[in-house]
Amino acid sequence: MILLISSVALGILLGYFVNIPIPENLITILLMVLVFSVGIDIGSEEKILLKIKSSLKVIFVQTFLVIIGSLVFGGFVSFFTELNFKEALGAAAGMGWYSLSGVMISSMYSPFLGAVAFLSNVFREIMGILLIPLYAKFSEYGAIGIAGAPAMDTLLGVVSKSVKKEKILISFGQGVILSILIPVLITLIF
Repeated sequence: MILLISSVALGILLGYFVNIPIPENLITILLMVLVFSVGIDIGSEEKILLKIKSSLKVIFVQTFLVIIGSLVFGGFVSFFTELNFKEALGAAAGMGWYSLSGVMISSMYSPFLGAVAFLSNVFREIMGILLIPLYAKFSEYGAIGIAGAPAMDTLLGVVSKSVKKEKILISFGQGVILSILIPVLITLIF
């Protein structure tokens, strides 16, 4: 975990102080390599199709609980901020997918709330990087839930290092289902 946090901190410092031109598609390519590598690891499991079939119920329950928890606690934020319930609920509906939720909410509702959604979902991902390794010691499913939608891509590496190998499939499934449902949820809220 120290290596992961150090890498992020070093990247931030280098990005701030040194102008290193990064090709536009490099991050996408590296992310695809990461997901591909985890996919190979998952696919190398014996009887992977049976494991997928037997994990479906857990994946759906896990995803349902992540949605309910995110929306309930997101709505709860409206009692402590100037956001009304609908706005707080909408910002939380991004469930970690900051690049989509910020843009969608900006165009459907307001640029200010789009910025709030973007930042809250960026913070969720940062907190995921920090908390998943710690929380996985108490609850692997809870640690996967922290990741939200990025459980299938940007946080999949953190999850795969923190939970037992058989739970990685649940993380990936949660991310896929949330990525399908998040645009629908945001549209229904706004």
